[in-house]
Amino acid sequence: MFAIAGASETLTLEQAIQTALQRNPEILLAQKELAAAMGKRLQMTAVADPMLVFRDEGLALNKAKDGSFDKEYSLGLEQNLEFPGKRALRGEIGRTGEDLAALALDKARLLLGARVKKAYYQTVLSRRTLESLDQASSLLDRFMENLVIKYQAGDAAYSDVLRAKVEKARLQNQIIEERRAATAYRAELNILLGNRGDNAAALVTDIAFVPLQKELPAIKEEIRTSSPTLKMLAAKLRQSEAGRRLAKKSGLPDFSLGLYFPSLRSGAWGFSIGLNLPLWRTRRQGEVMEAEAATDQALISLETEERRMMIRIENAYAGVKAADEQVKLFEQKLLKDMGDEIRLAVNQYQYGKIEFFNLLDLYRTYAATQLEHLKALYQYLLALSDLEVAGEEYTD
Repeated sequence: MFAIAGASETLTLEQAIQTALQRNPEILLAQKELAAAMGKRLQMTAVADPMLVFRDEGLALNKAKDGSFDKEYSLGLEQNLEFPGKRALRGEIGRTGEDLAALALDKARLLLGARVKKAYYQTVLSRRTLESLDQASSLLDRFMENLVIKYQAGDAAYSDVLRAKVEKARLQNQIIEERRAATAYRAELNILLGNRGDNAAALVTDIAFVPLQKELPAIKEEIRTSSPTLKMLAAKLRQSEAGRRLAKKSGLPDFSLGLYFPSLRSGAWGFSIGLNLPLWRTRRQGEVMEAEAATDQALISLETEERRMMIRIENAYAGVKAADEQVKLFEQKLLKDMGDEIRLAVNQYQYGKIEFFNLLDLYRTYAATQLEHLKALYQYLLALSDLEVAGEEYTD
């Protein structure tokens, strides 16, 4: 665990992800897309508005011999009615569009969570790197104190003192560079969290090794059933199939009903029924062809992406296993061996059994081992995150 100096609040990785899901603009936009899809579904399932109709019957085109002509007005309402099943299919298409928007929101949340993890771990890695560099600097200071004592006693060469000073300067440059990087990583994390300005909360979830418990077949099956991308492609297939059925129904006639009140016969009501005649087949054939092609495309996309996703999962799983082995190599072997070796070298140097440049070279290796261990942990956690979202970068 580490904390940022002066920070009064703490922020776990889980809290960071939840904050991002609430504030990140991409999530807010996806939520609005879902609301728009709900509105579009309501429009698609709505019944056509009735039409107020005024009729003037008896235009002065055919007068009687006495110059008069029959004239009557009527006022009424007309309502268009679709052939049964068309509106239900449009509703199915609209509901599937709403499902697609909800799945797109789930996908955006999943991908954002992975990005937050990366930025969070990167920020933690940078701070842990600074801690390691500070420890290496303190160790080098102790070496230099012993070296100066030996030099003043005539037991060390001035070239060794110069080597130590150069190493100290190199280490300071590395610390300055890492501090600059830490500021950039923190800013990137704040952007993902939707914060205004810098949030100085202490990041308390450390980078640590947590072994992967699931085997590849179980991971594949879990992602196959839960992947927002695959669910979206399956929903597009259902939507295309509904569109194909609706296109085939376009050849069936729609109706219109009317109710009228005449001006001359005040006690009578008029009634009308209309039927459109879908005689021209060219447009309907085109609609069916387009819908069938869209259905075939959706099926091909679903099958192709599922195969690609399984390959990506295999590659991501292999990456996790490789990173797993690397972390174990450091934690079970290299860190312990290097720690023992540096302690032995310090004792040997104090008794004049090795030269300072040998100690300095071993010190560099020890410091590099500490940093590489942190990078290995970071790469392992990144590989786990990549496995969680393997294949979700697909866009259509």
